Amino acid sequence: MSRRLRFVSLTPDQQRILNEAYQYGEKRALRRRAHAILLNHKGHTINQIRDIIGVKRDTVSTWLSQWEADGIEGLQDKPRDGRPNLLSENDLSVLQQLVEEHPHQLPVLHARFQDKTGKVVSQDTLRRALKKRL
Repeated sequence: MSRRLRFVSLTPDQQRILNEAYQYGEKRALRRRAHAILLNHKGHTINQIRDIIGVKRDTVSTWLSQWEADGIEGLQDKPRDGRPNLLSENDLSVLQQLVEEHPHQLPVLHARFQDKTGKVVSQDTLRRALKKRL
């Protein structure tokens, strides 16, 4: 059973956008997807792209369909549900105040945070929140 060859046509502007995504994209997944579209435009078959990038044939086909339907937006990762944040914006504000009062003293911050908010979280959770926030 022979499969129909599938190639995308790109305008110079689309090629520029994909090249930028491939070279400078923040996420590896976007760079791989952009690379696949560019390879296809240059005449590589889906099977060749599969071998070059190291993904399943259906994955390459999906990327091509997403590109044709939604352009560069179709290649971006969609937001995913995840675990809800343990700390609210209000909690982060309290934590910020405590850092100003007790910098460089995580055990003290931890105890004071629990006293003020009543939330029981680990020191590691506070450390991650501080890294993200500050």
